[in-house]
Amino acid sequence: MYHSTSTYMTSIIQVCNLSKKFIISHEGQERYTALRDVMANKAKRIFSFPQKLKTEGIGQNRNTEEFWALKDISFDIEQGDRVGIIGRNGAGKSTLLKILSRITEPTEGQIKIKGRVASLLEVGTGFHPELTGRENIFLNGAILGMSRAEIKRKFDEIVDFAEVEKFLDTPVKRYSSGMYVRLAFAVAAHLEPEILVVDEVLAVGDAQFQKKCLGKMEDVSKNEGRTVLFVSHNLIAIEGLTNKSILLSKGSLLSYGQTNNVIENYTLEMSKDINKKIWKNNKISKDDGIWIECIKIVEREELFIDKELFIEIHFEVNKPYAQLHFELSVFNTDKTLIFESWSRPEKY
Repeated sequence: MYHSTSTYMTSIIQVCNLSKKFIISHEGQERYTALRDVMANKAKRIFSFPQKLKTEGIGQNRNTEEFWALKDISFDIEQGDRVGIIGRNGAGKSTLLKILSRITEPTEGQIKIKGRVASLLEVGTGFHPELTGRENIFLNGAILGMSRAEIKRKFDEIVDFAEVEKFLDTPVKRYSSGMYVRLAFAVAAHLEPEILVVDEVLAVGDAQFQKKCLGKMEDVSKNEGRTVLFVSHNLIAIEGLTNKSILLSKGSLLSYGQTNNVIENYTLEMSKDINKKIWKNNKISKDDGIWIECIKIVEREELFIDKELFIEIHFEVNKPYAQLHFELSVFNTDKTLIFESWSRPEKY
């Protein structure tokens, strides 16, 4: 259930006991369905319904199951907050943003939102592919409730930020993914929404544009008092941009508060499942000479930057080598190298 109100409300977003259920089908691999298939399936259901009543019961379907993407989540967000939303894949982050953006409705619970919401959730969201970049700018502004005069006032800023001036009168279906995202973000950030919602769609852009977007989100929040919700796996970006964060796990809210505390909780949760990595050598012949069997983290209590980390490597050698050494490289989620180490060559 959605509510949009401007009275008796201190928070710009209030989420109370929010849950979202999906019905998952196990019919097998999806395929293209023609009109004749739909008509045939309808006819089958009509004529087979009495039999199903006898064997399965009313409303029962053995080929589907319930999946709760979100379960009983509650939090408040104040105006001007920059809120990061983090968690593993499948934690419910994108589902939460889609509900807050009014793209899908919750199954249970209430949401109260004060003000206009501009969302950038995935490449293709919010634009009509057959319309030009220019036409889509005006269309999005109208959807946000802005007058044509207001949109024209922001038009040059949007075009300058997106760097797509040469392609303004080209249908956006011909844009590259990078161009699409640049224009979509520029529209969402410049058309003065009270709430800006951004998913990890920025990963499509180059590093310079991502930095530009992060700067813009910080500017609209700190200088213009707007609220920003930002989903990312880049904890460095989350820490640099947001003042609060939400940690989701399997549809539940694990932590909400100051970003550095929430990231610490996330790091602890992630560290629980990375003690060991085993490679099964089913496809590797012993004639190959050498391969890694197992890498595991040992003698560690917590994975933090100021803690010692011990890594143990198990390998098997089946050929003589004059020298043998290992190199260990550690990358962050952005694939940026943050640490390297080399072993001393040993003779065998």
